Amino acid sequence: MEYNEPRQPNKTVNFIKEAEKVKIMIEREIKALKLGQGKDGTISQLENFYKDIELMIKSKSHIPSYPRAIADSWDFNSELGKQLLDLYEVYKKL
Repeated sequence: MEYNEPRQPNKTVNFIKEAEKVKIMIEREIKALKLGQGKDGTISQLENFYKDIELMIKSKSHIPSYPRAIADSWDFNSELGKQLLDLYEVYKKL
């Protein structure tokens, strides 16, 4: 009888792919802020969020700081904010 292994590796791979996409979005927003065209957060805030995501990729036990910051101070309609919060929801299920 064969047992199927849990699909955890696929969840992790999908999380990493999504995390990389969000990191690119953060990089773009940082560039926009430097040009005076950004809409979301501050440069230092986004740099910290970027570091949070890198730590999330490395460790399933990291607790990122960004969900609360986004919920407390970002525009409800922020696309980057939505992507970051969605990423956190995926991360919690790993």
